[in-house]
Amino acid sequence: MSKPRIILVIASSIDGRIAFPDGGGSHLGTFEDKKILNDNLSEVDATLFGSGTLKAHQSNFLIKKFQDKNDIKISNKQPIAIVAGNPTKFSFDWKFFNQPIKRWLLNSNQEPFKDSSKFEKVFTLKNNMKDILELLQQEGLNSIALLGGSKLIYTFALEDLIDEIKITIVPKLIGGDYSWIPNSEKQSIFQSNQQWRLISSQELSTHEMFLHYSKIV
Repeated sequence: MSKPRIILVIASSIDGRIAFPDGGGSHLGTFEDKKILNDNLSEVDATLFGSGTLKAHQSNFLIKKFQDKNDIKISNKQPIAIVAGNPTKFSFDWKFFNQPIKRWLLNSNQEPFKDSSKFEKVFTLKNNMKDILELLQQEGLNSIALLGGSKLIYTFALEDLIDEIKITIVPKLIGGDYSWIPNSEKQSIFQSNQQWRLISSQELSTHEMFLHYSKIV
């Protein structure tokens, strides 16, 4: 199957949580992790995230030019932001819909979405992600950063569609329900035949650890 390269990019606590126990849009990583995220997202054609992630943050991470903490400028070049979900549950007052980015929709609703002022392109989600990824490659996308949430990550993992994992381990124990693979689905993932090799590791000055894995094929 021909598809874009899918790179999972996340920050996780030591105990595998990607959000605090009460949820919301808090980013676990520090300023150093955000610079790592910035570098990774500047290398892809698009980012992909679920409607729950959009609802939590209500905005998209914009690629920046970092000089220092007091000199940060928004880059003119931004990856396409692709949202997977039901647009009837979005609020178009969210900051996301006014950011200087191109927005595409993977529509999970049975009804077509035709408001071109909100999304430049709309694709209908069907039974699997493989067909959608083929369409996205035909649209010129060769690399996509998968940003969450856990249900979307699970779908990609179960269909064996993730090619790389770039994860920042944050030195915190958090607890709660927000692991990056849903608890009820771990057995299914465990039974799949996936093997990974470590490409690189980097310890940040904040004691965070950035790990880059590639799938063995």
